Amino acid sequence: MDEVFWIKLINEGIPLFLLIGVSFALYHGLKKNQALLSEREELLKRYLLFRGDKHVRLKMYGEDEKIYRELLKNISNSWKNFKKTHDQCLVTLAQNTRRTKNFLYLITLGLIVNSARLLVEEVFFFGFNPRFLYTAVGQLQSYVLVILGLFLLRTQTDRFLSLKGALAKMDREILFFPNHLSAQEEHEVLYDEFDPLETEEDQDPR
Repeated sequence: MDEVFWIKLINEGIPLFLLIGVSFALYHGLKKNQALLSEREELLKRYLLFRGDKHVRLKMYGEDEKIYRELLKNISNSWKNFKKTHDQCLVTLAQNTRRTKNFLYLITLGLIVNSARLLVEEVFFFGFNPRFLYTAVGQLQSYVLVILGLFLLRTQTDRFLSLKGALAKMDREILFFPNHLSAQEEHEVLYDEFDPLETEEDQDPR
């Protein structure tokens, strides 16, 4: 009786322990990823404010050649610092995502080994019967959390990690240097959105 109890306890305890590990890895991995993405957004906001202030100063002191050149130098240096910090944030995001996935894969391997052990025991002691199918279906439930976790990781980071090399560089720099529109076309789009021309119907008080 004691042996049966301990065998059942081990059979139920191992998957529970492994699923706790999955939950722990997912929680910390997703939480750190979210913190890195929030840090990236805050970095972008701060740089936009800084960049806007520098462009205002360019217009104010544009006639002074010395100040103008110094401001251009500051903008160039700030862009290099922004790129470095921005890219490092994405590198850390990729590393944390890869580390979390590897931990999930390792735990999944443990689940597979445990499931194989249970199915071999079922076949050895009871043969292929409805009990075997019931055990097999019951083992599949343990993998739902792993699949959900991998899906959440992909959904959270795919947009930021799918671009590589030149594509990633272009995606970053297009934030400030859009090249798909000419300057005139870009300004027209902005004016159409924020300051559209009034038509006679718009001016009609009725």
